[in-house]
Amino acid sequence: MQPIEAAKSFIETVHPDCDGAMLAGSCARGEATATSDLDIIVLYTGKNHAYRKSLHFNDWPVETFVYTGDAYIDFFSSDSMRGIPSLPRMASEAIVLKESTAVEKMQAEARRILNLGPLPWGEQIINHYRYTITNLIDDFLDKEDGGEAYFLANSIIHDLAVFKLRTSKHWIGSGKWMFRELHDLDPHLARQFEESLAAFYQEQDKQAIVKLADECLKSLGGRLFEGYHLG
Repeated sequence: MQPIEAAKSFIETVHPDCDGAMLAGSCARGEATATSDLDIIVLYTGKNHAYRKSLHFNDWPVETFVYTGDAYIDFFSSDSMRGIPSLPRMASEAIVLKESTAVEKMQAEARRILNLGPLPWGEQIINHYRYTITNLIDDFLDKEDGGEAYFLANSIIHDLAVFKLRTSKHWIGSGKWMFRELHDLDPHLARQFEESLAAFYQEQDKQAIVKLADECLKSLGGRLFEGYHLG
């Protein structure tokens, strides 16, 4: 069965009394692969309650996200605070399987939150990341090429991506979504991240990563150690 057909059949069979339903994720974006699953948001009326359940249906792996009442609002707020809009993005991109005012309300709120962007960082967390990245760079430069250096390179790139995106008032992501968010912010910058990692992994060139870090930190004060205070 094709994704939309399978998702509709799932709702009719497993959640026939739901108030509304949507197909989200890669299948909704037209990016499904051989390993994709059906991400299905299911809405019910009633007292706020939420749960997630994984199962198989008609040879499809299915991830269900079930929300009763306005329970999804708390998840929207949590995503906004951590800067990763997992549920708002799912809902905003979703294909409606069963129409209702509840679905319209959830999608409208999801789009509002995405347009608003994540909560801005204050000076304390900015300085914390400057300090952390500074320490990672020092450790990275001290290590021989190999195991520890590889893990430090990954840590620098991850923290640097979070720092650049959040200080640009942009959403972040996990896994592949981090690179997608960087590309959405600035395609040239995303290529710099990619090329700096490639330079280290392929040629053991640490300076590409260090240079990128210094460029990203520069506009907010550069590296930080002397004078850093917490507590």
